[in-house]
Amino acid sequence: MMTIVCHGDSLTEGSDLNKNYTWPRLRQSLYQDGRAEFAEASESLHPQAKGLAALAYMQGIRGQVESARLSALMRDLEIPLIPVLVSMEQAGIGVDLNAFSAFLDDVSAQLDELTRSIIAHAGEPFNIRSSQQLAAILFDKLDIKEGGKTATGQRSTANQVLEGIRGRHPIVEDILEYRMLEKLRSTYLEPLPKLVDEGSRLHTHFNQLATTTGRLSSSRPNLQNIPIRGKYGPRMRACFTAGPGNLLAAADYSQIELRVLAHFSKDPALLDAFRNDEDIHTRTAALLTDKPSRDVQPDERRNAKTINFGLIYGMGPQKLARELDITVNQAKEFTERYFEKLTTLKAYYDTIVKDAESNGFVTTLAGRHRLLPELHSRNNQMASQAKRQAVNTVIQGSAADIIKMAMVAAHKDKELAALGARVILQVHDELIVEAPEASISAAGERLKAIMQTTADLDVPLKVDLGIGKNWADAH
Repeated sequence: MMTIVCHGDSLTEGSDLNKNYTWPRLRQSLYQDGRAEFAEASESLHPQAKGLAALAYMQGIRGQVESARLSALMRDLEIPLIPVLVSMEQAGIGVDLNAFSAFLDDVSAQLDELTRSIIAHAGEPFNIRSSQQLAAILFDKLDIKEGGKTATGQRSTANQVLEGIRGRHPIVEDILEYRMLEKLRSTYLEPLPKLVDEGSRLHTHFNQLATTTGRLSSSRPNLQNIPIRGKYGPRMRACFTAGPGNLLAAADYSQIELRVLAHFSKDPALLDAFRNDEDIHTRTAALLTDKPSRDVQPDERRNAKTINFGLIYGMGPQKLARELDITVNQAKEFTERYFEKLTTLKAYYDTIVKDAESNGFVTTLAGRHRLLPELHSRNNQMASQAKRQAVNTVIQGSAADIIKMAMVAAHKDKELAALGARVILQVHDELIVEAPEASISAAGERLKAIMQTTADLDVPLKVDLGIGKNWADAH
């Protein structure tokens, strides 16, 4: 005998699973699983019937999950994460509408000024947003050397191209600034204030099934792409605030992907650096340049940081060359020297690819799988990309597993609950909690402790913590 209890959009069934399922998440999974017709037909069901539909769907796919050896991942991580995400979506984050309005006014005034400057440089009015008209001004009238072509053979005016010709005419600098401000206006400053509720809080939707690595994504609106760096990043984040009487604590994993890489690869240099709390990029630069760490120059550290993260994120020689402003051959030589110095790392990367070619998939820390059929492609470019994806998925996917574990632990934590704290936002490696002013320090320290003890790696997990009234101050 099975008991089914429905609470609005939530279902609890008294079987061996004994978990909570929500109708919106079942509907999302049905759409992404290609069962759109069933999802649409089920919309008109009574809540009790929706619960039965969710249960039937789970029972239907249970065999597939077990045969793929994904039961532990579902049981211990992904299903327990559902109520956490629902709670975060319902809580939302506070928005300072006055700050948004003042920021929009400033950006609009700067856009007007830039428009006048660009038209003056061009010597005639034109549509700045039109690639064709802009190309005619830049490459015909102003006689700036073309930087590249689009896939259709048109002259490109993409930002990457404009960056390459930045110093050749002052109009280029103005256009790049215009585009950056226009994106701020159209993506954030105008639309987001229109989406807040009556309590001036903004609610996003977290997607569990949208990425190949297992990372959460955010949509309607996307709060994971709010700018953080650059001239306007801090001001943008300062527009997101705690509610009345509350403060925010932001806890951010420090270099978690590189720590995961050290754990899996067992590379002595990486293990030693993290265990001794050294600057990993300076340590890598010292290895690459055969210098003591104290003699490493800032540009050498930047290069080491680029390759440290670049190889994890699947950066090939072409992109590495662009990032470091060197030739492709130099980028290849730099990569070869990197692996010569970190030989265990190269062996580990090769093992990931070899296992993926044999099994057809890679596996993350929590047991998540990603199929990679392109590894056997006759197209060398596709096969090379699949190899980079194999490494990226294991490292970035395992980092995603860890922060999901931390979210579940924080949501269940009685000490955080007693402090009146709640997790309200996740942005990649960062968790944000909101709590009363009197208890925010204790809540932040408790969250930091949870995050640092979530996974047992061969190197310590490190978390940076900040507290403030708004997101910028807390980060």
